[in-house]
Amino acid sequence: MILWIVVFSAIALATVGFTIQSRIARQCLSVLDSREALSDDEIYRRFYAASGLSKGAVIEVWHEVATVLGVPAERLQPSDRFGKEIGAHWITSEELDALGVVAQERAKRQALTVDLVSVETVDDYVKRLAPRN
Repeated sequence: MILWIVVFSAIALATVGFTIQSRIARQCLSVLDSREALSDDEIYRRFYAASGLSKGAVIEVWHEVATVLGVPAERLQPSDRFGKEIGAHWITSEELDALGVVAQERAKRQALTVDLVSVETVDDYVKRLAPRN
């Protein structure tokens, strides 16, 4: 009898967790979908033209974030916070973990020292990890 209670409780908890995570993901995508879609040229011109970073470098890491997190690149904003507006999660986020690995590999290839804990927004990611000329 106790075994059935434990099994039922585990199934119920897993179902609740899945439901909550699905709702969070849908809410995040809904916010992104309500935004104006920007082309790569517009993203660079509006947010990074004065940064000293090359357009190609900015677009490369911008799309890296979007691809790993499974969100539309054209609807991201520099102020989007990881774990809040994008990559939001209930308990853990496999996507954010994967982005962390990608960021570490990128930093290593470029011989950069980056404190990934301090990378809170898309803008932080771009400015700290975009390939330098």
